[in-house]
Amino acid sequence: MSKNKIYPFAVAVVRTKENNLISKDQLMHMAEAATPEEALRVLTENGYGELPASEIHDFEKLLSAQLTDMYRSLAGLTPDEKLVDIFLYKNDYHNIKVLIKQELSGVNGEEYLIDGGTIPLDRLKEAFAERKFSEIAEIDSKAVNDAMEAYSKTKDGRYIDIILDKACFETMTKAAKRTKNDYIIGYVALLADVTNIKTFVRVKRLGKTYKLFDEAYVLGGKLGKDVFEKAYESENPAAVLSDVGYKQICEDCMKVSFTEFEKNCDNYLMSYVKDAKYKSLTPEPIVGYILGKETEIKCVRIIMTCKLNNIDADTIKERVREAYV
Repeated sequence: MSKNKIYPFAVAVVRTKENNLISKDQLMHMAEAATPEEALRVLTENGYGELPASEIHDFEKLLSAQLTDMYRSLAGLTPDEKLVDIFLYKNDYHNIKVLIKQELSGVNGEEYLIDGGTIPLDRLKEAFAERKFSEIAEIDSKAVNDAMEAYSKTKDGRYIDIILDKACFETMTKAAKRTKNDYIIGYVALLADVTNIKTFVRVKRLGKTYKLFDEAYVLGGKLGKDVFEKAYESENPAAVLSDVGYKQICEDCMKVSFTEFEKNCDNYLMSYVKDAKYKSLTPEPIVGYILGKETEIKCVRIIMTCKLNNIDADTIKERVREAYV
């Protein structure tokens, strides 16, 4: 895909869809709602559909349906490219992890599968059950085999996540580079860096060894392992990470709560995504809308979960991420 390739119809459709995104003010209104039912009404008013009060604990059904509809509606807007696929691979890899863990544990994981990857769930289930990984080329079959082998040797489910997360980022990075679009390439690289920073901070704050971070490190970002090794050995790891271009999220990463730190990371990514709104005919607005909608879903999930667990409004507001609109 050339940098100059344009998508006037696709961008026009996305601009219309942007009008239906939930604003930060509306999210705050949900957080302030007196009851979960009142918060749910905001979703109904914004096109999420109806859910009987008796089923409010199943609000995930509405979120899943929204994401599936969004992915499907956008996939057809760029028929000559697999632009949207770049942002769906994470769902494919999530689903294969669920299927592996389901088989190994014997516990039904059906409710955790996401109907929003590049591979239809029925085809993925069949290919996995029959070990016909050549039929699901979107997923690195070697990584699947490596993950299952690692578990058989260690009985540690962590390696399933580590191996497949690495493979997912490799798949996304390769696909992003094929687009030859600087914005998309930049986002995937930024996501890899932020993912590694989050892993590093978690490992360091828990007092775990550097080896644990080294195993989980994903490729695709601009920060090499040497940066994190230096930070790990430093008395001030936050300063080391701040000096390599991530001061906004790393300056206080060892001081604030991990919940606040994760929110800062998400808001940092959103600041990059929001630049897409100022483009006119190129793919950026399509990408921006996808990521904006995914962030909206994350915020709604946080709010509804908190409401159902009687967490106060002020605490909920502190956890809500920046909205795309």
